[in-house]
Amino acid sequence: MKILVTGVNGFAASWLAKKLIDNGDEIHGTIRIRSDLHRIKDIKDKLKLHSVELSDSISVSNVLQEVKPDQIYHLAAQSYVKSSWDAPIETYLTTTIGTVNLLEAARKLEKVPEILMVSSSEVYGHNDNLMDEKTSPVPSTHYGIAKYTQDLMGSMYWDAYRMPIVITRAFNITGWGRGDMFADSSFAKQIVEIEKGLREPVIYHGNLDSARVFIDVEDAMIGYILALNSKRWGEVFCLGNDEPVKIKDLLDVLISLSTVKVRTEVDPARLRPADTKTMRCDSTKAVKELGWVQTIPLTVSMENLLAYWRERT
Repeated sequence: MKILVTGVNGFAASWLAKKLIDNGDEIHGTIRIRSDLHRIKDIKDKLKLHSVELSDSISVSNVLQEVKPDQIYHLAAQSYVKSSWDAPIETYLTTTIGTVNLLEAARKLEKVPEILMVSSSEVYGHNDNLMDEKTSPVPSTHYGIAKYTQDLMGSMYWDAYRMPIVITRAFNITGWGRGDMFADSSFAKQIVEIEKGLREPVIYHGNLDSARVFIDVEDAMIGYILALNSKRWGEVFCLGNDEPVKIKDLLDVLISLSTVKVRTEVDPARLRPADTKTMRCDSTKAVKELGWVQTIPLTVSMENLLAYWRERT
């Protein structure tokens, strides 16, 4: 099978590509000009890479006409909540306009590919209740709004054109390769820099009182593959759990996995203009209908995250 993964050099997409390669599929991936390819260095020779700006409709159309994929996993986006506050226009151009361009190009192919639209728990906004596929999205960030708009597009293209589209809403994905703009990875990077004597033994942080659901990237990618191959077109699947972890506790886990002695300090620049107190996920639908299960404990994910930064630093 010929599969296109958008944003293949990204954190989650690189893991997805590895799994799809292991399945024996022919994997094509989109990247941007001057993209950082370190996450796919071990599989680069097994990928067919295409430089494309998703905001450029002609460029997107050309790639799809060339590849003619059987499936598309659409992961490319401006995927950082804090960055969406700093660069809202880029967020909407990449995530929203880019998705329209992709869907229009796919719709015009002789054989329309099956498409997974990768969304996010951020579409739910400030919601402390247990959330599932029936929970009404009320996004409270530019990133969340852009992702929910993408969801609506996926639903509309299924309703209007019967394009085979499935939507996933994963909660916080962590593990080897996660970018340091996220709290868990930032903590891990700072700890490794302290281990190597590159900085003073101080870990800077934002709000430690909020709580989040975390799933390992390998578990999440299995969920993506199961969701698309379920052929449950037009449906949404939430991937997560009902065991939110306070950010302070997450930091304590990472510190416990190192031998360095550190102190912590609030960095006002790391505080968001708006933050959600907690998030909880009911993944019953994914468990029952896809057979999806979480297998990797948070401690292992944090060990892998530290290993990533020890390799990179």
